[in-house]
Formats: sequence, C-alpha cells, structure tokens
Amino acid sequence: MENIRLSRATYQLIERAITALERIGRELERYNDRHERTGGEDTGETNPSES
Repeated sequence: MENIRLSRATYQLIERAITALERIGRELERYNDRHERTGGEDTGETNPSES
C-alpha cells in the first residue's frame, strides 16, 4: 500500500512540475513578445547582468 501512495505522490509532483513549466513558458513568451514589440528598448524591467 505504501508503494501506491509513493506512486501517487510522485505523479502529483510531476504533474505540478509540468504545470509550473507551462506557466514559465507562457511568461517567457509574453516577455519575448513584449521585448520584440518595444524593439529592445528599456521596458522598465531590471536585468541583473547590467548591475
């Protein structure tokens, strides 16, 4: 029975990770689209490499 719980917990963890990666992907697409529209101008967002 413990193996079943572990399998379910593993499945849920993987499912949450996939959901998080999908959200990150959508945010990256939005960021890239916004960056392309502004022609690479400063969007008010900070870039750690420029500090």
